Amino acid sequence: MPARDIRPYRKEPLFPTIGVMRRRVPLRILAIAALLTVAGCSNVNSGVSRSGETSGVFSNRIVLGALVSETGPLPADFAPILAGAQAYLDTVNRAGGVAGRKIDLAYSLDDQSSPSVNASQARTLVDQDHVFAVVAVATPSFSGASYLAANNVPTFGLAVNPQWEAGPSLFGNNGSYIDFTAPRLQAVFIAERQHIRRAAVIAYNVSQSQEGCKGVVTAFRQYHVPLVFEDLSVPAPAGDLHADVTRMKAAHVDMIVSCMDLLGNVLLSQTMQQAGLSNVTQLWSDGYDRAALSKYSSAMQGVFFSEPNVPFEVTALDPGRYPGMDAFEAAMRRYEPGTPLSAVALAGWTGADLFVTGLRAVGRDLSRSRLVAALNRLTSFTADGILAPVDWTSAHRGPGPINCNAYVKVEGRRFVPVYGTGKSVFVCLPVPAPAEPPVRPVVPLPPGVPSG
Repeated sequence: MPARDIRPYRKEPLFPTIGVMRRRVPLRILAIAALLTVAGCSNVNSGVSRSGETSGVFSNRIVLGALVSETGPLPADFAPILAGAQAYLDTVNRAGGVAGRKIDLAYSLDDQSSPSVNASQARTLVDQDHVFAVVAVATPSFSGASYLAANNVPTFGLAVNPQWEAGPSLFGNNGSYIDFTAPRLQAVFIAERQHIRRAAVIAYNVSQSQEGCKGVVTAFRQYHVPLVFEDLSVPAPAGDLHADVTRMKAAHVDMIVSCMDLLGNVLLSQTMQQAGLSNVTQLWSDGYDRAALSKYSSAMQGVFFSEPNVPFEVTALDPGRYPGMDAFEAAMRRYEPGTPLSAVALAGWTGADLFVTGLRAVGRDLSRSRLVAALNRLTSFTADGILAPVDWTSAHRGPGPINCNAYVKVEGRRFVPVYGTGKSVFVCLPVPAPAEPPVRPVVPLPPGVPSG
């Protein structure tokens, strides 16, 4: 087992060598793990251990852990979750903590993107470090999920695979239920707004990437968006896309949906430019990141993204309308100034917010079971106006009755929010998808959707 990291989290910058790229969680989590094969899924665990109900709880502090892929094939994708979680906890601690206790993110373990190491380190956090909860998980293969669920450990993080469905104590960043193959109505929504006549879909030959774009293909066929090209078997990572681009040009495509990662998307766009394939609407599942735009702006012009949270840009465009995002940006500047804003950092922030929401609901008489029960009674968690409402009474088992997303488009060196409903940046579509087209009109904003 690699050496364990038990450093006090914030004594020095953690990520001084990470490059400018931060990959975005996809149309709901598709591309971030697309270069790795996910380990086997775990079913909901029926035998929950009640030992350790108050592990890590002291009179003046609560001890937490984190389990993150900081090294390995995709470390830059996952490491920022620590910064987002710590920024939120620093904000809470500066205000005095919760019920007289400060919150101490004392143990941060790096699983090196290894499923076996992840499983081992989940046990270490519970059995050796005796943490009360694991407040920041971001890894491509969450093999330790079943052990954490079996011990009823409240766990929060970036949900990128179905292992988050292992039990009711696991709380993914936008819900814990994951269905890769459901129709992706976001793509149909963009196609309708852009009056698309010939669409194309491209993905890696890796399960998450393929299955996510299968959902796009299903939606296009169900809603009669003409699909003239699809390639769901691009070798990962992408090396040469000239053959695909040549075929798309011959088919006169006017929209491309990509379920590849950022570098694959950039290569696709650059290859299109070289081939003279222009005036094509692109919807990427990965790449909504200011640092990425700064580096690859010429390849990203006009690209659309669909986000399950309010865009980062709302703080400058509509200050005060979405207070949670305002607070996130301010805290990151104050406590984590070296970490660019990213979806992964935001997942750390919203997970810590959910944890603290539960603490405040429980009060001084704290236990794991009380915290989990309090969280699973929440019907509309938005992290103070960052997320479309998550109903935790059902978010472990299935999708909600609506699917709300915000949309942004690259214009110059900016991401610009587009569409929206009334004063809100969100557009809500029905779940399950209607049996027949059209998708429009969109579902009216239900109560609780952030709108300012």
